[in-house]
Amino acid sequence: MNSNMPGLPPRGWQAQILPKLSQIAAGDERIRELRVHGSANDLVSGTDVWSDLDLLLVSEAPILVAEDFARHIEDFFAPSFASQRSCAANKYVVRLVLPDLRRLDITVMPSIGCEVVPQFDAAAEDVEDTVTELVNSFRFDAVLAAVKAARGDMLIGAHLALQLARHALVVAMLIRDREAGTNHHRLGGTRWDAWAVRLASAPSPYTREGITAAIREYIDALDELLLLTHRAHDFGSTNQPLLNLLAAIDAHNADAPGR
Repeated sequence: MNSNMPGLPPRGWQAQILPKLSQIAAGDERIRELRVHGSANDLVSGTDVWSDLDLLLVSEAPILVAEDFARHIEDFFAPSFASQRSCAANKYVVRLVLPDLRRLDITVMPSIGCEVVPQFDAAAEDVEDTVTELVNSFRFDAVLAAVKAARGDMLIGAHLALQLARHALVVAMLIRDREAGTNHHRLGGTRWDAWAVRLASAPSPYTREGITAAIREYIDALDELLLLTHRAHDFGSTNQPLLNLLAAIDAHNADAPGR
């Protein structure tokens, strides 16, 4: 793509944001090094608007440094629209999607082990907090699915789009458990089974257009489910960045050669 698109960050944002990120890193004495890697490594020639910015930090405190670095980014720019965290034997990764759809992958390492970060527990007492984690996962996967569709990667795009249905079904399961007062269900036949049928009506996410259409359908279904929780107001209109992305991708697909 050679021009900026409404709903997406401007071309070259990766290079534009880097000085501020370098400043944040310089202010933390625990960070020994910060460098760009991955698809945005060649910032001179520029990267397209679909690319994220991969950062590698070196520190003896991977988890603390990664979380503090991410918090400083959100303090300066804006709270993230979605995020993801992962841990391996020699690295800790925080992936942020900012509200303007700039995506940052922050990897902190050296070659030492780090503790495993606890994941959400489907049996947790606070259903609404667990739903919050699921909504975050839904949004993160939806952004990645949409970007894969924009780039014509049907394999991963379809996989991620189908994952959105799973997130929505887990939300429905949690609400059903709360209503029933148990997470043990020997038989179906309740009104909650209708959600499987509801999600089955979504378009098949196996083409570019199918992926964006399916994402919209899954968003609508998730919004309906959130109305059944006590924290629906927390999620109100905050899907707008994702909707902006879908609109930009649909416009991009319509202008693609051969369309």
